[in-house]
Amino acid sequence: MKTENRTMPDGQPGQPSILVMEKAVRVLDCFTTDHTRLSLSDLRRLTGMPNSTVARLVRTLVASDVLQKTGDDYCVGLRVLGWASAASAGSDLLVAAEPVAARLRDVTGETAGVHVRRGTTRVAVIVKLSQRSIIYRGDVGQHMPMHAGAAGKVIMAYDERVLNAVLLDTADQMPGRARIALDRQLDFVRANGWLMTEEEREPGLNSLAAPVFDASGVVVAALGIGGPSFRLDRTTAEDFGPLVADSAHALSRRLGYGGTSAERVPGGATGEADGSVPRARG
Repeated sequence: MKTENRTMPDGQPGQPSILVMEKAVRVLDCFTTDHTRLSLSDLRRLTGMPNSTVARLVRTLVASDVLQKTGDDYCVGLRVLGWASAASAGSDLLVAAEPVAARLRDVTGETAGVHVRRGTTRVAVIVKLSQRSIIYRGDVGQHMPMHAGAAGKVIMAYDERVLNAVLLDTADQMPGRARIALDRQLDFVRANGWLMTEEEREPGLNSLAAPVFDASGVVVAALGIGGPSFRLDRTTAEDFGPLVADSAHALSRRLGYGGTSAERVPGGATGEADGSVPRARG
């Protein structure tokens, strides 16, 4: 691909435009729902780029109203709100998934949501909070590890590139027993179309998810629910697992997917000899 050299707005010699864009995206990716205001030193630390590069990019982003300066810190600018609205309105996945996630929340009574992949992490793009007093509270835009929790693992089960990348990133956190447990979980997803994980991200928090496919058969998201372990337990999963899988399949069909739902293993919802839901705490 041909790139052109440009001069940055502050008069500094430019780099190939695609490379500059990639670095600007790295800066913007530092801002999350947990870190809405960041200093230049924060951005330098999070991106690993030189101070001069970060300062130059930030000046350009502020001038374009993509970032906004407040004191010594920076936050996402108002211009991005317009892009977010356009992205939501134009996304087939978000439009189709909104009512599906809402219905799943209403039927199960637990917080429901949709997660998509971002690198070797996952990000929540839809969150429908439970109306109960004790709930799992998630936020749109929240980043979570791919290897901890049901939503990430159902994506890993159907995307070998993501699986390999996550295994590489977490090699020091994945001893032999944990890897064996992970393989069992991925096999379970492929056989049943859903997975429940127990307390993998936080004590007392369980999650259950199923994969969502697009028209070409590529996994594009995970639809799931999360709730306290005293309510979303193994017994409940036997009922909610097929429900979440059917909801994810219905969503996939709305996206043009023509495949069938995952085969259900006879003699128990898990297909394991003891009939228990596989889990891993590694």
